[in-house]
Amino acid sequence: MRAFVLLIIFVLPALGETQERRIGPPAALKCDRSEVTLYDGRVFTYRRRRGKTFLRVRTSFDTTEAVNIIHPGTDDPSKFYLINGGPFTPADWKRIEKRKGVLKNGMNANIWVCRDNPSIQPVVDWRPPS
Repeated sequence: MRAFVLLIIFVLPALGETQERRIGPPAALKCDRSEVTLYDGRVFTYRRRRGKTFLRVRTSFDTTEAVNIIHPGTDDPSKFYLINGGPFTPADWKRIEKRKGVLKNGMNANIWVCRDNPSIQPVVDWRPPS
């Protein structure tokens, strides 16, 4: 009985605790940490064109943010993409797009932006539904 009481007093409260973790920027973003902003949420506008990709995201803080990724001479912004924190490969296009240039519904992303330095391109970490 005493072991059961100790279990309730010490172990069960610890199981209910959640640790809030701050997400750090990816190494690919060459920006001073004090200048980095994270937009995490659902991407509801996505236009991938030659030279530029435009995203609009509804963040977890109930704001709407617009992001442009510039990629001159190509319609491929994948060098600025990650997927679930790892490298984005050509096979990953089918995980985020229905067809070329058309994003799948309900797609989430963490978008890292370097404030006050538009020459540093944002990094998009796609978070497809499991």
